Amino acid sequence: MNRSSSVADPGDVSHPGAQYRAAFEQRSADVHALSHRARQVEIARLLIFLVGAVAASVRNELPLPTALPTGFALVALVGFFWLVVHHRQLKAALRRQEAALLLSEAGMHRTSRNWEGLAEAYERFGAVDPLLETTAGQDDAHPYIVDLDIFGPASIRGLLGPTPTPVGSATVAQWLTAPATPSEVRRRQPAVRGLADDVVGRESLTVEALLIDPMDPAQWAGFSKWLATPPVFDPTQGGTLPAWAVMVSRVLPAVSVPLFVAWVAGLPVPFAAWALLWVVQTALAWRWGKALTPFLDRASRFSRGLRGHHRLLAAWEGYAGPTPELSTRLNRLGGETGRPASEEIRKLERLLDAADSRASMLHHVISPILLWDVHVAWGLEQWRVRAGSHVGDWFDTLGELEALSALATLAHDQPSWIFPEIDESAVGLQAEGLGHPLLSDDVVRTSDVSLDAPGRYLLVTGSNMSGKSTLLRSIGLAAVLGQAGSVVCATSVVLSPLRTFSSMRIRDSLTGGVSLFMAELLRLKALVDAAAVGPGEPALLYLVDEVLQGTNSEERRVAARRIVTHLLAANAIGAVTTHDLTLHDDPQLDPTSTKVHFRETVEEEGDRVLSFDYVLRPGLATSRNALKLLKIVGLDVGAADGVAESPAESEPLIF
Repeated sequence: MNRSSSVADPGDVSHPGAQYRAAFEQRSADVHALSHRARQVEIARLLIFLVGAVAASVRNELPLPTALPTGFALVALVGFFWLVVHHRQLKAALRRQEAALLLSEAGMHRTSRNWEGLAEAYERFGAVDPLLETTAGQDDAHPYIVDLDIFGPASIRGLLGPTPTPVGSATVAQWLTAPATPSEVRRRQPAVRGLADDVVGRESLTVEALLIDPMDPAQWAGFSKWLATPPVFDPTQGGTLPAWAVMVSRVLPAVSVPLFVAWVAGLPVPFAAWALLWVVQTALAWRWGKALTPFLDRASRFSRGLRGHHRLLAAWEGYAGPTPELSTRLNRLGGETGRPASEEIRKLERLLDAADSRASMLHHVISPILLWDVHVAWGLEQWRVRAGSHVGDWFDTLGELEALSALATLAHDQPSWIFPEIDESAVGLQAEGLGHPLLSDDVVRTSDVSLDAPGRYLLVTGSNMSGKSTLLRSIGLAAVLGQAGSVVCATSVVLSPLRTFSSMRIRDSLTGGVSLFMAELLRLKALVDAAAVGPGEPALLYLVDEVLQGTNSEERRVAARRIVTHLLAANAIGAVTTHDLTLHDDPQLDPTSTKVHFRETVEEEGDRVLSFDYVLRPGLATSRNALKLLKIVGLDVGAADGVAESPAESEPLIF
């Protein structure tokens, strides 16, 4: 049932880890060169400014024609502004190269499972992923994210590629916490495969996303509310201005401004002709501006996180989807309004920049002359009518594209992993070469696992540290990753649609007044309740590690039998680990279990060590090592204690 893992040689240039390292070294050199060049330009900019300033200040003191130092100062001024522009270009290129460097460094750390290095790389660049925070993986109410290390610093999320935008992270979170339908999985798999093969294109899109300032989820929520506010020019729906305000705002400036220009030019235009109009416009600007301020403020405040997204959307729009499934998603970014999503978002950004001009002193002059706020509000209103209903779909699509890219990064990093087959005609999971994805290539051990149809369960026995819990997590992660559309750590996986539920890391709560035993009971109750299959729901995949450790052995045996009986009656499938070798004694449970075990070896010659081969074997575990372990740690138990060391003379419990 066990197979040796195929470990790729990190020194092989075709290995993703080696490719990341080579790219990291090259990009590090590029970053250093660009940084040095930017520093040189910065110094040159300062020097030329000082030289030009000196030349201008002493032009009358030199025994030279004044035109010479003046001309030199002007040339220095032109050179200064050119260097300012060039320095900005260099800084932009440097930031872009630093983003590319981050991708290489993160790839090195992912493939070697260096979680601290990964976190430091993100922090150094300033990239923030809430799913990598410690608190992200602490939702004890979720069916499996705590037990399977879905989120957090050392997690499945850490294995995936970056999702710099909040919508990308939210989509990844959704995909990893709830299984997709079989049809959706089949749509995702080719898209992930195509992106995995296009390393250059995928990384260029991720770099574009990393260059955008992060959008606060609260801002996005506020912007969504702003999109749904009543029309501002329709009082019948709660608007603040009459519809004729737009026409007045067009006509009055079109008349008053030419009259003012003609008066300034000396033409026979009476002063009162334009002055009276401007008095009327000033009154209207004050009245309407006061009514429009809340609308414009909300638009500006909540949309700041959107600034720059037009570049990312344009990059995806210009990307040639390598598969029809990916092209279908890309097509959702354009066409509905007659313009691509990137152009509509860019149009919104310009309107919002115009709205932000209200903070300028010049606004107090322009607003009454042109009735500026009305024009800006009308432009935003027209934009909402035309594009507002599509924004949610555009950003949902962007989130899906980023999530697909993140899964594709995992597929690229682990070329020996496979896409599972989703079989809707059966209930169960069959895996060959199944391993734990969070273990690095040089330590992972793989096994063949079969979870039979409903009415049977996998009984896993063995001592502590032998690999029982790791096996359960490997099974659960195969189901979670596979139904997210990702590759899984195996050579072959066939599974039916499944809902995963685990009971492994149970914690008591001192502040909540919940003991370990009660916490276990509550978790197992939730597990049994979840096993009840509703109409159209997939079967439950349960993973239970050591039933009710918080009580005595005899009661634990009885409780474990009852719980497993409930799960079998609900037609759930799954695996249970135990130290208790009597669980199979129940005449009803014994025929329903497939028994497997792990074995350990205690070497007592020389330095006494405990070793494991992590080989999954058929049948029940029969070895005991508790008393030998006592000797290893110096707590020897002699015969005078009345404790036998022979397995035949002891209760069938293993350490």
